[in-house]
Amino acid sequence: MGGAVVRKKRYLKLLPLDEARDRFLGACAELGVLREREEEVNVWEALGRIAAREVQARIPSPPAPCAAMDGFAVRSVDTFGAKPSAPQFLVEGRFIPVDTGNPVPPPFDAVVPVEEAGEVAGGIEVRRAVAPGQHVRAAGEDFPEGATVVPAGGTFTPEAIAACIATGNTRVWVKRKPRLLFIPTGSELLTPGAPFQAGKVHETNSIMFRAHVERWGGEVEVHPIVPDEPGLLERSLRDALEADYDLICICAGSSKGRGDHTPELVSRMGELLFHGVAMAPGKPTLFGIVGGRPVLGLPGYPVSLWVSMRQFLKPMFEKYYEAPLERGEKVVGALARRVHSHLGTREFVRVRLEETGEGTCVVPLPGGSSRLSTLLFADGILEVPEEVEFIPRAAQVEVERVPRRW
Repeated sequence: MGGAVVRKKRYLKLLPLDEARDRFLGACAELGVLREREEEVNVWEALGRIAAREVQARIPSPPAPCAAMDGFAVRSVDTFGAKPSAPQFLVEGRFIPVDTGNPVPPPFDAVVPVEEAGEVAGGIEVRRAVAPGQHVRAAGEDFPEGATVVPAGGTFTPEAIAACIATGNTRVWVKRKPRLLFIPTGSELLTPGAPFQAGKVHETNSIMFRAHVERWGGEVEVHPIVPDEPGLLERSLRDALEADYDLICICAGSSKGRGDHTPELVSRMGELLFHGVAMAPGKPTLFGIVGGRPVLGLPGYPVSLWVSMRQFLKPMFEKYYEAPLERGEKVVGALARRVHSHLGTREFVRVRLEETGEGTCVVPLPGGSSRLSTLLFADGILEVPEEVEFIPRAAQVEVERVPRRW
């Protein structure tokens, strides 16, 4: 046959997953991606953020003695001897009506619950004596002035935000969210929501990418779709280097097809630290440094993208925030059918978990890193180590459940 011979580009070298991840995280640390940065925000905008500085009570909470229930603020000494059979009469001026949370000013030092007193002409009858401080919340009982409300590294939960407001903290310091750029590539892609066209597919990876990164504590800007033309991708990457992104992620274009230009581009513009990871799905993952900025090349198939994100980006956020992110519970069950793997490759098998009379049954879902449905319907992930070639049917295996938050 005539014509030129087309040679497919090969992976530079398939690195073991652990080594590739170490290279990625090490470079991110050297380039300052993992360096702690902070910003001050309104506390009501801090939900889910991580405290960069300790938050201390500026004012005590409660700020003054207050009623712990509805009733009457009194001087406890005036109720001495009161009982249902011989109530104590207090004239007006010797008590004040209070609702829960109202201040209890001096000289009053106790509250008689409304059910223990009755209003009569000229005053009230107290049917049960109260001790000093009874049914009164002391000033600073919840948080004394100067007490720690949220420690450095703590999370601003709804309860923490409420406590901050109660203690006079309307502005707080939080760790700045790492900023990521996501560049989707592919001439076959349509913008999400665009009318369908024959031979085209809608770009959905940015949706999944943004959702996970934001959940892990990052900010994402999605670049317009870049067709499979080296010049256009190079222009997009050069523009990205001029902006303030902590990490640039290029989706697709890192495999071995004719339209895959990312490896060559990163090598030419900077340094390619690895191209190809011994894991499945996710083998085409690449990483390099261009213009002093880390560039992560992510696979285009959704399952491969998902695995690469969990194996590289999630650990990056855990290191940055110095805290583990969500982890699914570990479940042990019997494998429904034999699982084959490739020696030297870490395999991530999507599975369903079915409860039977004999216990938990682990059912592998059909392979194929393009099958988004396997992520939607998977209950967990079975991780097969590099040194394992197959797992026999009925073997007891450990599965990590896929965390579901919505």
